[in-house]
Parts: sequence; C-alpha cells; structure tokens
Amino acid sequence: MGDALVSIPGMGEPIGAVSTFANAFALNTLVIRTVAKLVERGIEPPIWRSGNAPGGDEANSRFIARFNDRVRKL
Repeated sequence: MGDALVSIPGMGEPIGAVSTFANAFALNTLVIRTVAKLVERGIEPPIWRSGNAPGGDEANSRFIARFNDRVRKL
C-alpha cells in the first residue's frame, strides 16, 4: 500500500513517498520551462528569492510591495 520507499528498522511503516518527490520535480520543471519561455520572449517574471541569498530580502520586499494588493497574505 502506498508509495513509500524507505524502511527504517524499528519503524512500523515505510516513509519517503516517491510521489512527493515526483510531484515536486514535475512542478519545478514546469516553473523552469515557463520562466525560460518567458525570458525567450523578453519577459523577466518576478520570482521569490531566497532570504539567504545576497539581496534576497530586498528583492522580496519589492515583490511584496508589487503584489500585496492582489495577494493580501503576503
């Protein structure tokens, strides 16, 4: 039953569902391809940056200011 792949001694159920990894990979691939297509057309889409990257917090502040009226929970 299920699609868990990892069995840990002493644990009654396997963990690490492969569908989670496959779905995350598929979603990220879709985002990457979409951004690549937009850039080919001369459009640089806004993206959320890691707060750990240099300038990430500043870039995200601009993102929030731009979209806050549409997505209030930002």
